[in-house]
Amino acid sequence: MRLSLLLRSRWDVMVSVALSRPQVIAPPMSEIEKRFQSLQLEEERENSLLCNFELKSLRDERLIAKRAELEREGKELSELDEQIGVANAQIEDEWKKKGEQLVQSLCLNKPRSSEDKDERSLRRLLDRKLLLVVRQRLGQANYESPWILPQTKHLPGESLRETAERCLGEIASGVKATIYGNAPIAVFSQKAQKDLMSKNGRQKQAI
Repeated sequence: MRLSLLLRSRWDVMVSVALSRPQVIAPPMSEIEKRFQSLQLEEERENSLLCNFELKSLRDERLIAKRAELEREGKELSELDEQIGVANAQIEDEWKKKGEQLVQSLCLNKPRSSEDKDERSLRRLLDRKLLLVVRQRLGQANYESPWILPQTKHLPGESLRETAERCLGEIASGVKATIYGNAPIAVFSQKAQKDLMSKNGRQKQAI
C-alpha cells in the first residue's frame, strides 16, 4: 500500500503498533470455577467409557494384588511379572516427574514473582495478557508523549507493514515479534499538538 498521494496533502501518516504478549499460563481458578471443575470431572468419571490405558490400569491393579497374594504364599512369580510388564502406575509417576520438572524450569508454578516489578520483562504476570505502551519523544528533544502504543512516521516509498516493522525495530529491537497482516485494523485522525507540528506545516495526523 503506497501513500504518496496522501503524504502530499496536509496529513502526516503515522503507523502505530499494538505489541502484545498473550498469557503463558492460565490464571488461577475462582472458587466457583473449582467447584464446577470438580463436578465436571466427577460426571465424566461416572458416565464416560474407559480408554485402553484406564482398562490396563485396572488390570494392573488386579494382577499386582494377585502377585502380593502369591508372594505371601511363596509361589512362583515370574509368569505373573511377565503379564504385568511395565505397570501404568510407573508410567504415570514418570509423567508426573517430567511435568514437575517442566513447570519448575519455566517457573509456571510462580505466576507472581520478583520479575512482576520489572515493567520491561516479558516474564512478568505470566497469567495475564501484556500490551506494550511507551512514552516517545517523536523527534522532539523537549517533548515526551503520554503513554501510547509505539508509533512512528510513515516515510515515502514504504508500505504500512514496512513502517510497522521499522517501528518495532526502533522501539523493541530485542523482542521477537510477528506482524499479522498488511493492512491496519483501525484508522483514526487527530489534530497534531503544536509541539509536534512538522516543519512543512501539516497540522493533522492519520494514525
